[in-house]
Amino acid sequence: MKAIPYFLLSAVIAVFLLAEVDCLLAVEWGSLSGRVVLDGEPPESQPINPTKDQFCMSIGPPNETLLVGKDGGLANVVIYIRVKRGQSLDIHPDYDVQLEQEVVLDNKGCRFVPHIALVRTGQPLVVRNSDPTGHNTNASLAKNGAFNVLIAASQSQNMTLSKAESLPLPVQCNVHPFMKGYMLVRDDPYMTVTDETGAFEITDIPAGTHEFQFWQERIGYLKDCKYDGGQLNRRGRVKLDIQDGEKLDLGEIEVPVSLIK
Repeated sequence: MKAIPYFLLSAVIAVFLLAEVDCLLAVEWGSLSGRVVLDGEPPESQPINPTKDQFCMSIGPPNETLLVGKDGGLANVVIYIRVKRGQSLDIHPDYDVQLEQEVVLDNKGCRFVPHIALVRTGQPLVVRNSDPTGHNTNASLAKNGAFNVLIAASQSQNMTLSKAESLPLPVQCNVHPFMKGYMLVRDDPYMTVTDETGAFEITDIPAGTHEFQFWQERIGYLKDCKYDGGQLNRRGRVKLDIQDGEKLDLGEIEVPVSLIK
């Protein structure tokens, strides 16, 4: 077999790279932002009983099921794109590095940190115990199957998850039943959690119409919640048109206090 001339090989590579660039340029990107606020006086937070573990008793872990800021900002609301079965999303190349970055789910201060872990399929997941006492991490995942790992003090365990989940699912410590968090596993990076002020932003979303899900652990679906110019449906979902080069700001998404269970 004759070797391919260098100039011909270079030309083929150049054509391939140009095709890749054209494909990338053909996809347009926008972003989504907003702020979730509780409309009404939140119920009094119930203190956590850290059982008989002396370390946990000395820490006094907080109740994180409903965190509301002074100005009504609702933390730990999960927002993500719902993708129909058999379909996928274009992913901005800036997110490629994310698949190499570890997501750490830590047992720290007798609580799960972060309280809600966002994980992409194939992304390294590290389950860690930074406490001087033993914990176990019992994740009630559906499509990935449940896992329950015992993590000794100052130890960790590495894993990856291969299937997307349709909802955030609970993570618990059976040694300390008051410890609870959540994990959302998706095939794409278009998911986020509101910060302590209730604010959120998802960047570099492929332009087009997408259905977004809004969920909070104590409320569930943020059903019928109103925002500037629209309203979520009864399952806390809304179809939004993402425009190229623009940020769609929903303003304040108002959550009636009557939705709290």
